[in-house]
Amino acid sequence: MQARLTATLLLLQLLLVPLAVVAATYDVAALGVPKFVSTNYIDISRIFALSRFRSSAGHDYSDDFEHCRSMKHYFMFPDANTVLKAPVAGTVTRIFDEWAGTQVQITSSVQPAFTFILFHVNLAKPLLLGDYVQEGQVLGTHIGTQTYSDIAVGVNTPGGYRLVSYFETLTDAGFAPFKARGIADPGQLIIPRAERDAAPYQCSGQDFINLTTPADSEYASLNGSLPPTATPSVIGPMDQQRIIIAVSPPDNVYGIVGSLFVAAWFPASSGGNIYLLNGSGGWVPFRNCSYAPAYQQGQLFTNMGATVIGTPTDLRPYHGVVLYAGYGIGSTWESACNNMLLNKSFVPVYTLP
Repeated sequence: MQARLTATLLLLQLLLVPLAVVAATYDVAALGVPKFVSTNYIDISRIFALSRFRSSAGHDYSDDFEHCRSMKHYFMFPDANTVLKAPVAGTVTRIFDEWAGTQVQITSSVQPAFTFILFHVNLAKPLLLGDYVQEGQVLGTHIGTQTYSDIAVGVNTPGGYRLVSYFETLTDAGFAPFKARGIADPGQLIIPRAERDAAPYQCSGQDFINLTTPADSEYASLNGSLPPTATPSVIGPMDQQRIIIAVSPPDNVYGIVGSLFVAAWFPASSGGNIYLLNGSGGWVPFRNCSYAPAYQQGQLFTNMGATVIGTPTDLRPYHGVVLYAGYGIGSTWESACNNMLLNKSFVPVYTLP
């Protein structure tokens, strides 16, 4: 009797002990990254720039094989209304609060070696460890404009933990919205390992230091920005004239960080030069976007005013000069200038008679 009771207790203990789960692996080096994701995790109508894989955006985020590089993508510039979805069906295998929002990690049911890591989520409803989510299920929204949205994809491989580009996992259908916005190929969003190894960054902890890589080479701009509307206010006769411009970018970029540019284009008969108006009221010759001072920098909004000529000035010698106003999206003058030229988000406002 005692022996039978002991055996029963041992059996119960074995049944109560959780079974060890062996994580699935996938040999990326031998098989390449499978394209199995057709759902974008973010509403890209609010996205106008992306960081490239292995860039210096943010901080060091690397794996068992590479170090001192950002092996994820930042999506710029979402706000608190930007919807975030599960890119794949799968299980929530890790979830915790970050300094801004919640980090959600979803391990794919189709490719269980792949885990999708979404940062800074404002959850629509509580999620628990072990919850199953459907592909395309709304998780919530981005936490807000205090940070960008970012996503990483981790893979358990036979040799260790490897990070791959989110864009490598997208099917043609999944990538189509980005192609429609001017990104011809996922490779444009990935810095090859050999290229980064040839020009490595330096890190102090998670921070990048002594960066010499041009910032704009680390990001890719998406097209799709519409031109602004701009209305001039011309005050006084030509020999004592003042000019003020009211500029309104389209609604879909309100609140996004960018720059307002004001330019004066001289006709060919007067040299054909272009000058940009800086925030101090001075005019600077335009050569390229590497130094292109903006009139105003910060969040874009309606009726952004630009005082072009603030004091009564004799403008008769400037017959035929065309004033332009435009905006670009980006956190620096250079990135905003490049974005403006890419999207042609500028308009002629007034031609001096």
